[in-house]
Amino acid sequence: MKKICWSLIIVFLLSCTAVQERLAIKECKFSLISVKPYDFTFNDLKLDFDINCNNPNKINAVLDKLKYTLYANDKGLISGSTGKGIKIPAKGANSFVTTITLEYNELGEALLSAIRLGKAEYKVKATAYIQTIIGEISYPIEISLN
Repeated sequence: MKKICWSLIIVFLLSCTAVQERLAIKECKFSLISVKPYDFTFNDLKLDFDINCNNPNKINAVLDKLKYTLYANDKGLISGSTGKGIKIPAKGANSFVTTITLEYNELGEALLSAIRLGKAEYKVKATAYIQTIIGEISYPIEISLN
């Protein structure tokens, strides 16, 4: 009986730490480091997005999944998501690469808008996902374009 109680206490404490690490991601700041195009074809190309996450917290932060969309002049240009969990050390930073495929036909509206306006404004809207015992929690985050 004592072993079962101790096992339950340990599981509870470990799950509390896991939840705290996942909730810590809310305080993290995301920035786009670089975009590297490659694998050009007649229809599309692949882009590697190198994203940095800075963790100001006193505990590690865990990001289970990130979904994002790059906008040019408020037109959705490309979307993607990370496929694996990322751990960001306490008071540290970690960068990760995510790959998307950009189809050329999606560029048309954004290019026309940029030509019409004489400029192009870019922004990234993203949603962070964390796994908890009670299920998946999501919330919006900003990825700055430096």
